[in-house]
Amino acid sequence: MKALVVSAIVLLAPSAPAWAADGNPARGQGAFGACVACHSLEADKNMTGPSLAEVWNRKSGSLASFARYSPALKSAGIIWNDDTLGEWIKDPQHFIPGNTMTYTKPPTQDLSDAGSPTTKIGA
Repeated sequence: MKALVVSAIVLLAPSAPAWAADGNPARGQGAFGACVACHSLEADKNMTGPSLAEVWNRKSGSLASFARYSPALKSAGIIWNDDTLGEWIKDPQHFIPGNTMTYTKPPTQDLSDAGSPTTKIGA
């Protein structure tokens, strides 16, 4: 697990989102725990959900190695960036209705923590 955290820092920290600038890395690491049940940070290592490696500036539903995208996500035409990922994490079903991601953000979770530069969420 420690190797995963270090790898994620190396992969994702250089392009951390603007909404993450004031985040708390320790809380963010805990928040990211909700993601690792279904997502990997290793390129093309897909689980229930697609790999989050290099997700920044990727078009929704376009990772070639992941075949289980919903039609809604594939056709959304969203490019993942600070704004779109922030909205997605807040409420995936509202942002792209009909997608199959089951995660819902706890109401008290600070999104800036999840995207903190040392947290490793999909940048």
